[in-house]
Amino acid sequence: MMTLLTTLVLLIMVGLSGWTLYCLRQQRRRVEHALARVADPELPPPEMLMTVRVLNPIEVARRESAGARLVGDYMPETVRRIVFRQLTSELDEALSERGIESEISVEYR
Repeated sequence: MMTLLTTLVLLIMVGLSGWTLYCLRQQRRRVEHALARVADPELPPPEMLMTVRVLNPIEVARRESAGARLVGDYMPETVRRIVFRQLTSELDEALSERGIESEISVEYR
């Protein structure tokens, strides 16, 4: 009985050791890959992007424009496009006034 219990404990320990070895090798591959990326001067640095999501474009349009109050319910996509176009130009102006070079684009997802 004691031999069976000892064998079972040893098998569990061998299994855990194997799993730990596998995890360590995976981690080593990830570290080597990251170091290779850092060491390669040919690779461009990663870009940082800022995303602004307007959650209430119809409400903004209704608050800012009398015409949007009338057509907002009938042509919501057109009103959204107008709001995004206007916000893009206002944001571009504000950044330019502060001397911040930027590229603003609207993505449809």
